[in-house]
Amino acid sequence: MAIIKCPECGHQVSDKAATCPSCGVGIHGNIKKCPECGEVVFNDQALCPNCHAPIAGKEATAAASTSQTVETRNTVFNDASLQDDSTIATKQQDTKKKKSMTPWVVAFVLALAVVFIGLYFYKTTLTKNEIDAYENAMQSSEPAVLQSFLDMYNDAPREHRDSVMSHLEMLKKVDSDWNNAVVSNSKSSLLRYIQMHPNSIHNVEAKIKIDSLDWIDASQKNTAEAYQKYIDEHADGMYIDQAQDAFSQIDARKVNSDDKSNISSIFTTFFNALSQNDEVALTSCVDNIMSSFLHKENASKTDVIGYMHKIHQQANVVKVEYRMNNDWKIEKTDDGTGNFSYTVNFSVDQTIEHSDEGDNSFNTYKVTSKVSPEGKISELNMQRIVQ
Repeated sequence: MAIIKCPECGHQVSDKAATCPSCGVGIHGNIKKCPECGEVVFNDQALCPNCHAPIAGKEATAAASTSQTVETRNTVFNDASLQDDSTIATKQQDTKKKKSMTPWVVAFVLALAVVFIGLYFYKTTLTKNEIDAYENAMQSSEPAVLQSFLDMYNDAPREHRDSVMSHLEMLKKVDSDWNNAVVSNSKSSLLRYIQMHPNSIHNVEAKIKIDSLDWIDASQKNTAEAYQKYIDEHADGMYIDQAQDAFSQIDARKVNSDDKSNISSIFTTFFNALSQNDEVALTSCVDNIMSSFLHKENASKTDVIGYMHKIHQQANVVKVEYRMNNDWKIEKTDDGTGNFSYTVNFSVDQTIEHSDEGDNSFNTYKVTSKVSPEGKISELNMQRIVQ
């Protein structure tokens, strides 16, 4: 037993083996060695496939020829088969290539789709942002907002840029008018600005300035009428509290009907007492010490009574009568504690009748006087008016 190479597949096999365990071809009884090179060949081979030497005689040669013819035919057949197999393999390789390329093509198409979709949404976002910025600019009253739109959106639609530029020019004109109104510092200019630009952002400031100007005017005039005008025109003004306080103070100093009635009553009592020579009634109307009485300083009630007696002690006096002419001029003064004193000017007629009518007299006196917060005459002077 020897180990040989299988003449069919070349694998090592025992020469006693019935078949090759690798390719299954018959071995035992079907092989022999080439007499020239010792190569193991099949019994029916006429030529050694290794050295191509003849192995048998004519039969062997014929068999070899026949074998060669068969081998040639098999070779042609095998070549055709190989060619077909190659074509099939090529087709299979092409199919495999196509199959292997398919994922890349799909991936490329998907990538393109993603890019185009991304570009679409990017463009859409830019367009939406531009529209939002445009609407915000057109609603704004700040020139900086409009200028920012023009700087950021150079590629905005022409109509948008034109509208924003027009709005910006309008705002610049508004600012110019505002500067002129502020420089003038006059109520009329500020009112005209508000009328011309009712939606301006400066209108609140303009109204504040008008409020201040009206308050300055009222405080300078310092009259109840001026303060009342400010109150009527600026119910929510910055100086409304001061105006109301000032008005109340002035209004409190204003002589009202009660004041006139009280003043009239005091002097009516005084001159009636003079007429009737009534000391009690007379002294009830005057302060204990008067700053001035008939030009005498620090006069007492005794001085007042003495004046009354002097009138009635004239010779042949029958009747003394005083009649006030109701031409009151009254000023009211706050002493700082909420109490008021009065300065009173008026005229009074004096009639003195005598038993001898030839001695009768009639005089008109101009009276200047003051009344204390207690309702007492604190000063009284008379000057005869020459008829």
